Order: sequence, then structure tokens, then C-alpha cells
Amino acid sequence: MKLLLYLNNLFLGLTSRTSLIKIQFNLDRALNYVWGMKHSGIYLRKKKGAQSPVYLEDGFIHSFGYLKSKIPFSICYDENGIYYNCNSKSDLFKYFNDDLSLENIKRSRKIIKLWKKYSISKYNFPDFIEPPSDKYVLLVDQVFGDLSIYYGGAKRDSFNKMFAFASKNWPDHKIIIKVHPDLINSKKIGCLDKDFYGKENVIVISAQGQINNLIEASTAVCVVTSQVGFEALIYGKEVHVFGKPFYSGLGLTIDHEVNEVSNIKMNITIEQLVFSSLVKYQLFLDPRNKKICDVEDIITYISRKRDIYKFFPRNINGINLTPWKARQINRFVFKAINRRIRFFEKFKTNMKNIIVWGKDIKSDRYISKVDNFISVEDGFVRSVGLGGDLYPPYSLLFDKKGIHYDASKRSDLEDLLQNKILKENEFIRSKNLIKLLVDSKISKYNLKFKKELELPKNIFNKNTIAVLGQVETDSSIKYGVPDDTIPKTNFSLVKQVRKDYPNSFIIYKPHPDTELGLRAKGTKESSIKEIADFVGHNIPLEELFNKVDNIVVFTSLGGFEALIRGISVITYGLPFYAGWGLTQDKLGAHKWAKRRTRKLSIEELVYISLIEYPLYSSLKFDCLTEIENVIQELLSYERKKNLEQYLFKYWGILKDRFTK
Repeated sequence: MKLLLYLNNLFLGLTSRTSLIKIQFNLDRALNYVWGMKHSGIYLRKKKGAQSPVYLEDGFIHSFGYLKSKIPFSICYDENGIYYNCNSKSDLFKYFNDDLSLENIKRSRKIIKLWKKYSISKYNFPDFIEPPSDKYVLLVDQVFGDLSIYYGGAKRDSFNKMFAFASKNWPDHKIIIKVHPDLINSKKIGCLDKDFYGKENVIVISAQGQINNLIEASTAVCVVTSQVGFEALIYGKEVHVFGKPFYSGLGLTIDHEVNEVSNIKMNITIEQLVFSSLVKYQLFLDPRNKKICDVEDIITYISRKRDIYKFFPRNINGINLTPWKARQINRFVFKAINRRIRFFEKFKTNMKNIIVWGKDIKSDRYISKVDNFISVEDGFVRSVGLGGDLYPPYSLLFDKKGIHYDASKRSDLEDLLQNKILKENEFIRSKNLIKLLVDSKISKYNLKFKKELELPKNIFNKNTIAVLGQVETDSSIKYGVPDDTIPKTNFSLVKQVRKDYPNSFIIYKPHPDTELGLRAKGTKESSIKEIADFVGHNIPLEELFNKVDNIVVFTSLGGFEALIRGISVITYGLPFYAGWGLTQDKLGAHKWAKRRTRKLSIEELVYISLIEYPLYSSLKFDCLTEIENVIQELLSYERKKNLEQYLFKYWGILKDRFTK
């Protein structure tokens, strides 16, 4: 019999998910595990003593999106039973007896607040189910055969009793029957009799979507053993229970079945219920770094995922994208909305939402023809290796109003910098991020030059200025330096700096792409050595930052990186970080700068530019993530080139020469 059961599990894949969860949650491999009260674990559950199994089950916050993930956000970890077995000695029932410290009461209240603020449920969706305007009670159906029904002291008739009670108790209300998400697009059936569906006062909701608004607007919630009853308690609703779920019999619900579970306090607070259920009884796994985390981390992760989903329209098309760029965009977009962007697609008049790479005049003509025109560019913490070398980006910038380097018009980033007010926790996060960036020596490309900068000893008393060269055909030069200012060449910039600061020691650092032959050198680039005091070839930015008094740029991101390290920055263009009181701006009086009226702290600039504005995608875990996780990946990244990178190594320089 054991052999048959093993083979059954092996071929049907019943053990594979449990094994995967053991690995992902880093559970002790020496222990025996059973999945709740499933029949597959019957033999292990009979073992006693040291061989007694640990009970696992999907947690109370399972997933986000319309497709259920094999690996849930949380699992229940129970050494003595499982929460939905009302006759077990589950660890959860013991936790209910524990008194909470003042600190834990505050934490529990914070979790309740976050739960409601970010509309959390077991299954989390991007879109919400909106309640009707009529008064109603919410009845929650479940999947027929769900083990929580049988082990929760209920049966199918319990659902009929629930419906009969609701009809009698609220004759002037609508009755909303919420179908379980697992019943949608499957052959499974529910427990409520479908004869109820046709009654005049009944509304059946079978669509997938977030249930929180339905709970919040209801007069009462009726359940048998569904977790929705627990969630309704978090909202302070009147909850009627027709089975014996874990949250019943505690003085918080109206119980229509006698709960005979002993040794549990009969009157606990909602704070005790929430803390026991969501803090002590669950193990949470952060998808962004595969580390065990707190419930608060998962709640904020779901909120972020929902915000990203809302940003992208469903029917979106990529325009004029190369295969490589389309593939990189899909690492972000597909994770957000489960839709892939195609490459080499041309604009069609029926397209309403499009994504383009960067900015050019050809693409701009579509702006007035679509509902959403999204420009995408490499992020500010990009990779280990140059974009010109086709190293995949860890971050991309998606902008609906413009693009950050086009200073002639507003962008999403500029609007955020102009208007967003940081909360205290955001300010603290930014401060910590600045320290992490500086300590880890993180930049856009994170190039590992070993060469050190050795300057002449006779400059000891001189002001030292480093001018950062850029690729002159780059869009940030084209659109970030107004035509009515100095010529847009590195030579002109160094020449102007020499004029403005005649007594300073001027260092010129060429752009890495031009030094490595990936992009064309600028006009009169070779003549810069006649103006500058020193040309620093293949010098790490960190070396410059440690040895100069000022950094001068047109629009180079190196200026932003210098600001983060507390170095004075002088701009001759209008990069996104200029005009906010943190830089010395030679174009501060220009009409393009007039929109930027706010004075920012470095913490505000960093939070908005590096946390709020970009999207980050993990190459290690293949998911959307946060900058702090990306930094950890960057520090351990092993840079290896693939065939595509070798084949297209000189694409950039060819493009520069043929598009001049």
C-alpha cells in the first residue's frame, strides 16, 4: 500500500510542490512533512514522538495575480496539527492563549491598518470587485470537497443553512453569493445549491477580483469555514459562522455551531487573533530575495505589485523595438501584466497604448494618436557592464509624460520631484539607501577599473574640477542641453569650464563607451588634452570622487552619483537632478528650468529618483524587485558575455556613424 501511495504521489506530482516549498522556505530536510490533512500524508500523521510530522499548508496570504503561483507568499508551519482541523492540537490554538506585550499590540494594530489600507486578502488581484449600491449581506461559497469544511465540523448542508438564515434575518437586503476563485475557469463545483442563484434578491459574483470592497460595504458576512470570515473580522464586520473555523468560538464571531475546542480563551481581542494568525503561525517568503520575511513586507510588496499593474494598460504594444530591447522590456512588463511586447512591430491606427524606447521625432508623432504613450529607458542603477555591451538592465524607467532627460517638457520624474512629499519611513529608507550606495560603491554600470588616479603634487592648493565626458550623440545631450546655449560637444564643455574657472586644475574623464570603442568619439575629442590639465583614461568614478572638489557635467548621471556622495556638482545642461537647489546650475535662468521651483534634500532626490520612479527586475530570481535587492545582486554578479553580445558589440558605434 505504501509503495502504491508513493508511486501515485510520484507520477501525479503530489509531492513535488511540497518538496519545492521545503527548498524555497529553507525548511529542515531532516524532518517529515505532511500537507495539511491530505490523504497522501496519512501514514506520516500516524507517527509519534521524534518522527511526528510537521504540518504544512498554504498561508493566509497566498499570492498576487490571476495565475496562482506554486510557491505561496506564506505557509502555515504547525508541529501539532493544522489550523482548519477543529479537533487538532494546532499550534495556532495555543498561540491564542498568549498575552500580547504592548509592543506586539501596536504591531498587530499596524498590520490591521496596513491590511485595510492596501486591501489584502488570501488571493490578491490587481482589480477590485465593486459592491452594489443596495444593502446586502455577503455569503461566501467554498469548493466542494475542501478539507477545511469536513475538518471544520461542517458539511454541504451547512451552506444551505447559511443561506436560509441570511434570507430570514435580512429580508430587506440583497444576498451576494461570492464564488470561490478556484471555481472560476475550472471544473470544480461550489457547495451552495445553484437553485439559490435564480432567486430575486440574490446576486452571484463569480468574477475574479479583490474582495475587500465587498466585505467593507456589507452589512454582515456569512461563512462556513472560509478565511473570508477572518478577513471580515479585520474590517470589524459582523461575522456569522456555520462551521468551526480557527477564528470562531473566540468571542469575535456569531457562531451557529457549538465550538467544542477546549483550552482556548473564549474572549480574545482582534489584535490577539491577528498577531497569532499572521505573525506567529505563518512563515513568509519574500519573492524578491527568497528570504524569510515579515508579514508587513509581503503586504507592501503586494501593494507595489498592484501599483505597477495599474500603470501599464492591458492592450499595450511595443513600437520599432529590436529583439534585444523587446526582451528586456518583457522582463518588466510581463511580470506586471502577464502580456509580452513584440519586436519589430510597426504603429497601426487601432493601437491605443504603445511603448517606445527612448525618444525620437519619428516616435513623437504618435503621442496625439494614442491614449498612453510610454517611453522607456535604462535605469540609473543599471548593470555590471555597459549598455553598449548588451548587459541586461536591472532597472528600466517607464514614463507616460515624457522622459527624464528631455528637459524641454515635463516627465513623470519631474512631476514627482516637484510634488511628492516624503513620509518619515520613506525618508529613513532613502537615508539608508544613500549609505548603502556609498559603502558599496554602486554606480550606473559598476565597471571594475583597477587603475588608480595619480595627480601631480603641485595641485595641492588648487581647486580641482573633473569634467565628465559623454557620448555626444546620446539623447540626454540632444534633449537635455538647449540649442541656444554652448555647443553640445565634450570639447566645448571643457573649453567653457577652462574659461569659467581659469585657475582650477581640470581633469577630463572620457565616457567608458567611447574608450572601449562601443560608441563614436566626440568632435575634437583628441584636442581636449590641449585644454585640460589631465585626461583620466579608464579611471573609476570613485577615484575621481575621492580626489576632486567639483564635478562638471552636461547631463551625465555621474553628476547625480557625485551628489549622493556629497560632492559639489556644476551643470551646463539640465539633467533631472538639476534645478532643485542641490547643484550649481549654469542654466538656472533658462526657460526650461522655470518649472522646477522646489528645493529638495538629497534624501528626497534619491528616494524619488531611485526608489519611486524606476522599476527593478532581478536577474537571479526573475521577478520584479527593489533597489536594495538589486544592489546585493550587483555585488555578487559574475559578468560573462554571451554570443549575442559578441555579435552586436559594435552596433552602437556603427549607428553613431551612420546617423550623424
